[in-house]
Amino acid sequence: MAIEENRNSQPLIEIQDLSRIYGAGEATVHALQEINLSINAREMLALMGPSGSGKSTLMNILGLFDRPSSGSYYLDGQDMTRLKRRQQASYRGRHIAFVFQGIHLLPRLSALDNVELPMSYARMPASQRRKQALEALELLGIVHLKDRYPSQMSGGQAQRVAIARAIAPSPLLLLADEPTGALDRKSGSVVLQAFQELHENTGVTIVIVTHDPLVSQHAERIVSLEDGQIIGDYPVEDRIIEANVGGRQS
Repeated sequence: MAIEENRNSQPLIEIQDLSRIYGAGEATVHALQEINLSINAREMLALMGPSGSGKSTLMNILGLFDRPSSGSYYLDGQDMTRLKRRQQASYRGRHIAFVFQGIHLLPRLSALDNVELPMSYARMPASQRRKQALEALELLGIVHLKDRYPSQMSGGQAQRVAIARAIAPSPLLLLADEPTGALDRKSGSVVLQAFQELHENTGVTIVIVTHDPLVSQHAERIVSLEDGQIIGDYPVEDRIIEANVGGRQS
């Protein structure tokens, strides 16, 4: 799958003095407090922290589902805070992909049709979306599942179909929210290997919000949040390197 080669010439994401406040008076909640964060293009980052740390709020802002109360958020050189809601929705649909804990495959569609579906909403020509859907399934080592329905797949297989669905349109940014949360450890490990192989083969920028310490062993970098503030930002020194996800059948 084609990922634009010039994306690593500068940070893909630049966040400056970003805060998100909910409520007022005694009910005020400072979900994020003057966050500063830079994420390079082609990076695979784990965003970690306890419940209430602000990581979900930050992910919602990165995904253009929420707006900061103050500060700036630049994505690929464009200030997202200056876009109107409709513009944000359009940009999100074209450039940002999501993988969730809940897999959300449509039960009456095959794996291939599930992967094609978002591209059909974007009115991509049928031949092009079929080509990109097959490429995504091949990249994740599950093209042999293309005619199976979700009920005929394991949890790990279904999550990899969901990842294929997310990356088939070649997004700028892939956001994953607890993608291993509903899986057993073996299936979760296979899914994380799929993310890593995807990252190494396409260079797509991946941000994973998670409680799972196993995720941190596959990421290149960990950013830790607590009480709405970044308390740690460091590279992963002993990153697990796993290859040949495409050959896995689980």
